[in-house]
Amino acid sequence: MSTQQELINNIKKICICRGITVRTINKAMSEGCLSFEALRRQLGTGTGNCKAKRCREKIEKMVKDYQESLRTGV
Repeated sequence: MSTQQELINNIKKICICRGITVRTINKAMSEGCLSFEALRRQLGTGTGNCKAKRCREKIEKMVKDYQESLRTGV
C-alpha cells in the first residue's frame, strides 16, 4: 500500500459516530474479526447514535473485500 493511502486510512473514519478509522478496522480484520458482528463486539462499530445506518454497508464491503483478498492471495 502506498504511503499516501496509509495516511488516508489513518484518519479516514468509517464509523463516524464512534470515530473508528479504516486502519483500526483493517487491523482488527487482520487479527481475526471477519464479520460485521465480530467488529461490533471488538471495536464497537455500529453502536453509535445511528445504529450502523451510515457505516454498516461500508464495513461489510471492507470485510468482503478482505476475505476475497485472503482467498485470492492479493
